[in-house]
Amino acid sequence: MFTEEMYVVLESTASDETFLTPMELQAKLVEYLTGTDVSLTPDLLALPDVESRAHYLMTTGCELQLPNGGYLQWYAVRLEK
Repeated sequence: MFTEEMYVVLESTASDETFLTPMELQAKLVEYLTGTDVSLTPDLLALPDVESRAHYLMTTGCELQLPNGGYLQWYAVRLEK
């Protein structure tokens, strides 16, 4: 059996990976999208709010380039019980 889907998250500012639930990852993406000067692509700019943008990133991408040359990467994983 497997537990619910999780995400392993890699940040250029951290040396270790972190496991986050979908809700935690969405909150982290919202934080980055509102707290930094991230360049948004036209498909993201077309979305109405930051929560929609974060959800779209979670489901269609696996990396967010940060303005300082850093990155945030995430990968869906399933953990065994």
